[in-house]
Amino acid sequence: MTTPSPHQTQAPFQTEGQFAKSPMLFFCDHASNTMPDELESLGLDERYLRTHIAYDIGSLDLTRTLVQAFDTRLIWCDFSRLLVDPNRSHDREDLIPNISDGIDIPGNHNLSAVAREERIERFFEPYHHALASEIDAARQHFEDPLIVSIHSFTPSLHTDHVKRPWEIGVLWAHDEPTARAFMASVTKRSDLTIGDNAPYDARGFNYSIDRHVKPLGLKHLTLEVRQDLLLNDQDIAEMADLLKGAIGDLI
Repeated sequence: MTTPSPHQTQAPFQTEGQFAKSPMLFFCDHASNTMPDELESLGLDERYLRTHIAYDIGSLDLTRTLVQAFDTRLIWCDFSRLLVDPNRSHDREDLIPNISDGIDIPGNHNLSAVAREERIERFFEPYHHALASEIDAARQHFEDPLIVSIHSFTPSLHTDHVKRPWEIGVLWAHDEPTARAFMASVTKRSDLTIGDNAPYDARGFNYSIDRHVKPLGLKHLTLEVRQDLLLNDQDIAEMADLLKGAIGDLI
């Protein structure tokens, strides 16, 4: 399993793989905890940059494993959501959070309108323009591509120590049939507890899907996997094997 460095400086997105065998595109909004050195970790102790407040732990390794299995393409966001959250709309207060799961983010306090817009233009919009281009490319290669968004979620919040009971969450708002078909397929393959729009509800927000996928009417799937099931390479391989079978039933 890859251990990311929070101090790499690179483009705000990365791509991997080619459109080849399977009519699908994967993307990963919260793949990375990286941020520029000049922002000095937003004033946070670096231990917090390796926790769920900074990125979706295990999500990129899981997504890469699935992309390799399906022989297709992946785009992922390569900056921490603490800088600016790519899965939030511009009008949301938590687009650039002052606090995340009870942890204060000093470098995000009292941002001027100019500084806020600079964050959006430097990180957020280049990623979303690239994601739009990748979806267009998928539509050029395939008649009816499946768009898959992968996230992971913490077993319990700092602010609420109750353990979340779901192993996998399926978030849906605009394509309920695909979500239902996936949930039925997982249920046939395992005894895992599935969250139906839990631990988060896509009918409240799922910005990247809402912005890019909904207007095109493409079939799509947003998945959340609990992070304690993605702790090492074996865990990731086992989860990917289960998800591969259930996703494969959709194409």
